[in-house]
Amino acid sequence: MKPLLALVSALLFSGCANIHLGPDYGKPFKEQVVSETPGAQAKVLLIEVRGKINDQPDSGLFSKAPSLLDSVLMQLKKAEEDEQIKAVVLKLNTPGGGVTASDILYHELLAFKKRSAKTLYVQMMDVAASGGYYLAMAADHIQAHPSTVTGSVGVISVTADLSGTMEKIGVGVNVYKTGVSKDMGSPFRPANERDRQLFQNLVDEMAQRFYQLVQQHRQLDNQTMKAVQSARIYTGMAAKEIGLVDSLGYLSDATQQACELAGEKQCNVVTYRYNRNANASVYSPNMSVEVGQTQALVDTPLLGNALQLEPGLYYLYLP
Repeated sequence: MKPLLALVSALLFSGCANIHLGPDYGKPFKEQVVSETPGAQAKVLLIEVRGKINDQPDSGLFSKAPSLLDSVLMQLKKAEEDEQIKAVVLKLNTPGGGVTASDILYHELLAFKKRSAKTLYVQMMDVAASGGYYLAMAADHIQAHPSTVTGSVGVISVTADLSGTMEKIGVGVNVYKTGVSKDMGSPFRPANERDRQLFQNLVDEMAQRFYQLVQQHRQLDNQTMKAVQSARIYTGMAAKEIGLVDSLGYLSDATQQACELAGEKQCNVVTYRYNRNANASVYSPNMSVEVGQTQALVDTPLLGNALQLEPGLYYLYLP
């Protein structure tokens, strides 16, 4: 980091006006063919959904990158204007994310399909759980790897309780509030029975919407649906057996099957990028962003992910 800062300082004080470190997110992104079929005119667009689903821009050292939600919607907008794109393959590698962000993206995927009449195909990669599965239900076809981790259909909300630690070190917090539940979820006091019931009601309400969509899209029998509602995870193979996904296969299968599902025999596979990569394949990250990561004050292997969650309700697989 020190050599980089020294270089930037030297450039600034030498009078150089233009410094470009990383992609310019305000500029249009570029289409790149990553798998070409001679003679093909139709295209399949590959869009990657990787990481936690949210609508918060990623902060880097010198710039802000689009949020995952914004990035996907920008690509869908460009794809909608291209008549040669007959299908979109969503490459999912996500444990889910915020309830609202997941629902917005699901809604926008359905709206994109309705407006454009393009085929939407999902290929699950390592993990496509909870909010990741929520998104997948918007697709015309869901394919998983045999080793994919999916499922985790449910809602989670995590709040910390630091009251015991504060009591031990002799620290207190003064709270002035207008209602009995105004500080519900505060880390500075233990949750009481009222808090627990109110939180559980919220979680249950959000979960019911998730369950209804699973039943609507997948039409599972009662016994299977009850198992799914336990929020357990499944391998891709097990998910195929119970009807959560339609097929098992690889990304190369998905692009060809999406092409055929759209009524085409041959398609080129394209991605959108800020900077072209001459060596890119269908497995290369597209629209990838290298930015700084916010560090939690307390970060341990067991609690790191939970402690980095902002207050809220999540469709999130959080092992």
